[in-house]
Amino acid sequence: MTDKAKPDGSSCRPRTGKIVRAEQLVATISRLTLAVSTCLLVACGPKIYDEVDLMPSPTLYAEANVDPFEDISAGTVYDRAKLFYVTDRAPVEQDDPQAYYSNERGHLLRGGIARVRIDPPLDTWEDIRRITLQGNRKETYKLRLSEVHEYGVFPFSLTRYFAKVPSQEEMQSAGRQFAAQIDAQLARSRNKDIFIYTHGYNVDFDYSMLVSKELQHFLGYQGAFVSYNWTATPSRLAYFRDQESVLSTRRNLRSLIEYLSANTSARRIHLVGYSAGTRLVFEAAYQIALQPEPRARLGRLILIGSDLDTSFVLQSLDDGLLDAVEDVTFYQSETDSALAMSRFIFGRERIGQTRQKGTLAPSIVEGLARTEGLNIVDVTDAKAANTGNGHWYFRSSPWASSDLFISLLTNRDPIQRGLVRAPGEVVWRFPPNYPEFLKSQKLIGPAPVLATAQ
Repeated sequence: MTDKAKPDGSSCRPRTGKIVRAEQLVATISRLTLAVSTCLLVACGPKIYDEVDLMPSPTLYAEANVDPFEDISAGTVYDRAKLFYVTDRAPVEQDDPQAYYSNERGHLLRGGIARVRIDPPLDTWEDIRRITLQGNRKETYKLRLSEVHEYGVFPFSLTRYFAKVPSQEEMQSAGRQFAAQIDAQLARSRNKDIFIYTHGYNVDFDYSMLVSKELQHFLGYQGAFVSYNWTATPSRLAYFRDQESVLSTRRNLRSLIEYLSANTSARRIHLVGYSAGTRLVFEAAYQIALQPEPRARLGRLILIGSDLDTSFVLQSLDDGLLDAVEDVTFYQSETDSALAMSRFIFGRERIGQTRQKGTLAPSIVEGLARTEGLNIVDVTDAKAANTGNGHWYFRSSPWASSDLFISLLTNRDPIQRGLVRAPGEVVWRFPPNYPEFLKSQKLIGPAPVLATAQ
């Protein structure tokens, strides 16, 4: 077939290159529009408050009668309950509405200790213990920050390019004090691990600290808990801004991990990332893995509701990520509608979303199933996993939180934690009789279970 000629002799063939680019532009705009609409409809990320409703007690505690506070008393709980934080948020100025740190980048890494109160107040430690382990509470309890004490700017901050920074002596002192307090916390605990939690997007300093406190509390105040509070923005429309902030702080988190490995007695450092925070912990662990001699004692790498691209994950595994950590666990869900925004923007499934059967090549499924140290856990069938937009199931689902805490406090693999996987599949799932399994096992107990690494 020949082209029809215009009177001026030019071809009437469509300029396909320009049309394709125009179609791509329209598709991109459509995706962005749909993403924003989806975000507004499903309320991506939690609402921003300076308080958090206490999460349900994990089934492990409420029904299986496991007591994570066996070695804690009214006389020891105050010292055991220190919540550590590290942040690159800027300190508040006079006109900032926040109480402690703003939503702007401060570049330098600061850290300290935070305290949290519960409302309505509970008079005794026994009251706190009883209420938090109840399966069906009659009253809603809220957590609020009550105190934040900063040690100062840490010596592993990037200071070379900034004119006004503390002296080396001041920064070294802040670092030593932080490490010493971590060690003191570890000395009080039968568990000698550090747990670092990184939050998702669309949150401020307070919200992130309060969720960290929940996790620390239900871990039974074992080990030392650090909230890594990166500069997220409390706005549902800040997805791209926060994605860039994640990438800008990965070196900071890596430096923190290396500093704690070199300057504390911690046996292992576990990393737990949620939502956009999964990209941060994954990238930091990946950077450590790429070093000729990793300078970190990493334990488990746990990623909840992750928006990472599957191809990037596979490449990282092939580059030796599993050699730098004990294992990697991805929690995913079929009902996680918040990840729809990320999927629409990038045009590909995210690893935190349950894939339909057949969307991965059989050869890849087979290869992943054989990969030691890689665990993919689908929480779709877990109780209350679809609460709200289905994205914060690690707090809303007492089954999902139970598996998370068992994973962090023991060396059990998924089958030992009661999860099931069909032959040839790569994904672990919760069986209908999951509570009965928990009741039949002694999953968390004295020091021999909690403290020894294999």
